[in-house]
Amino acid sequence: MLIADCFFLHSAHHTRVRYPVLSSILAFLWQAKKRATPSESMVFLRHVGGIGLVPLAILDSSIIPTFGSLDLFTAILAARTPTLWLYYAAMSTLGAVIGAVITYRMGKKLGTSWMEKKAGKKRVKQVEKSIHRWGFGAIFVPCIAPPPFPTAWFFLGGGAFSFEIKKFVAAVFVGRALRYSLLCLAAAHYGRRLTVYLRHPSRFIVISLIVSAALVLAVYLISRWRHGALKPQAASR
Repeated sequence: MLIADCFFLHSAHHTRVRYPVLSSILAFLWQAKKRATPSESMVFLRHVGGIGLVPLAILDSSIIPTFGSLDLFTAILAARTPTLWLYYAAMSTLGAVIGAVITYRMGKKLGTSWMEKKAGKKRVKQVEKSIHRWGFGAIFVPCIAPPPFPTAWFFLGGGAFSFEIKKFVAAVFVGRALRYSLLCLAAAHYGRRLTVYLRHPSRFIVISLIVSAALVLAVYLISRWRHGALKPQAASR
């Protein structure tokens, strides 16, 4: 049995009684993902179109790893039908927001003790510190950053540490909408060249890490600048 299978089964055991609807949704999506090969998934998406991105995006925003498959399939669809790039971006964003809210609720129900068992106290403390310090930015950056950024832990932390739900949804929506819009626009413009590039994990991970690091640095610098700009105003009062 794969590590991801074990992780999911153990998580489902804790959520089944307290959150039966969430458990059922995740179980259905997980089994569908296990049964489908990449080629079968692509055939399915071609058949149903952009609406098929919604359940995949829900899964992508959960604790179940999808290893960047949503980005790849979204880009492939946009490359095949460039005129519908905005539609594909919207479907991925819709599913991502729904999945993020489900994961947020899950974090609120299970609490920090469950997160610490899964990720360790050090990582959970880092998530808590980021949410309390950066607020909107702590959710926005993981949403716009490409895989393998640990987005699900920030979604869980948003619920566990009682981050305001309206701000949470806004951060997820803006981040995912920007991410998938840029991805689909690039796929519609560059077509097969981009999708072929995304199929190589080593290249994709290197680009992902660079982009993620740049986003974190940008949010940090903007936050420092804002705090510096607000200090003179506070002193004048």
